[in-house]
Amino acid sequence: MSRSGAAIAGSKCDAAGPGKLLPELLANIHDRLEFLDRIAFATVFAASGDDVLSFPTPWLLLPCDKDKHPATATLFSLADRRAATVRAPDPALRDYVVLGSSHGWLATGDNQGQIHLVNPATGEQHALPDIATMGVFVPGDDSRGYFSVLVKRFLTARFGGGPPFGDNCWGAEGHGGITYTGGDDMRTRFYRKVVLSIGRRPGPARHEAMLIVSDIFGAPAFAAVEDGGAWRVARSRDGVEDAIHHDGRFHSVSYSGVVEAWERDAGSGAYTGTPVAPRLLATVGEGMSSHKYLAAAPDGRLMVVVKCWTKERGFLWNKSWTCSFQVHVLGDDGQWKETRDIGDAALFVGLNNSLCVPKMRRPEIEAGCVYYTDDQLWEAAVRKRNKDFKHGDDDHDYVDIRPAGVYSLKDGTVKKIDALRPQLYRGFTPTPPVWITPSIP
Repeated sequence: MSRSGAAIAGSKCDAAGPGKLLPELLANIHDRLEFLDRIAFATVFAASGDDVLSFPTPWLLLPCDKDKHPATATLFSLADRRAATVRAPDPALRDYVVLGSSHGWLATGDNQGQIHLVNPATGEQHALPDIATMGVFVPGDDSRGYFSVLVKRFLTARFGGGPPFGDNCWGAEGHGGITYTGGDDMRTRFYRKVVLSIGRRPGPARHEAMLIVSDIFGAPAFAAVEDGGAWRVARSRDGVEDAIHHDGRFHSVSYSGVVEAWERDAGSGAYTGTPVAPRLLATVGEGMSSHKYLAAAPDGRLMVVVKCWTKERGFLWNKSWTCSFQVHVLGDDGQWKETRDIGDAALFVGLNNSLCVPKMRRPEIEAGCVYYTDDQLWEAAVRKRNKDFKHGDDDHDYVDIRPAGVYSLKDGTVKKIDALRPQLYRGFTPTPPVWITPSIP
């Protein structure tokens, strides 16, 4: 159906009212349209709140060639095996790194260290507070393109006082500092993930954000409009490894396996984490690295997904890499249980977003599988540079299973996503593929 056809169909449906059409008919029309036509069609029915017009499985935002197509980005649907070209507005999606994805909105870092919110389906965007408001940087450094973290100041905020600061990589006293450039250093080495509390229509006064920083600093920072546009570092002795916004609150999992829910004090504006489950003790094989993701099952139960991978051997573009996954579900008895059966659902995990969704009768999506993307921003950028130097941009035989793949919980096998093979390395961007569930405006 053409866009004009979609507009006519939408007008007729609008005249009849969404309640006049069966959900099955709406779903049939919706699935036949191209991506942007779906957005236009669904706008007619936005007031009805009908979930049949949503995107039941996430799409992938893929690296684009910023020189050949500077004003566009590519979205790819695994369920439909089709791609869509969307606008890439400046500055949020120009020379960007994606730091988070929620409800169709992306949090991106630009080459000056600023974090933006952008909806790639509509082009709408908002700027999050300046990172300098966190209060842990040398004043004025950001104007010269550098951000110098004062270690003692950061650790004082993280541990709620001090020194001494106990067991951390900076020592008990926390002397000195570390400097990041406003470009790739901040967005691939200091920032790790941005989690958003926004719904489908965020405005300047409708969002909160949780920023996870590198493991060497550990503590999260929060920004809320009520704080006057400032980031606040929260106390976190164990450090936050991953987080989601679930059931009206931010939830996180620490490097030591503690899952916490975060509450904001209306008076002080400070955020405090409270454990909501026993510490998760996940076993990682010898010679392997690991990363924990937090997700919510379709029935609302919390899940921790542990990705284990072999450590690098030789150069960063070495192909001898594999991974496996463990899934731990918080039961009704408040205890963690490892499982290899997640029913008729699939997990989608990555550095930028993690979610568990029903298969929804989509034949191209395999139930009981973990679809993953690369979770190492800086390492992915280095591998991409080395790959271009060694192999050239057109060598698609290089593409391995690190950028994106699928792991079967049933038989423990991992494989490439063949439909993405020609898509993954079209031009350089430091951002690996990103899961996004496009929002209906």
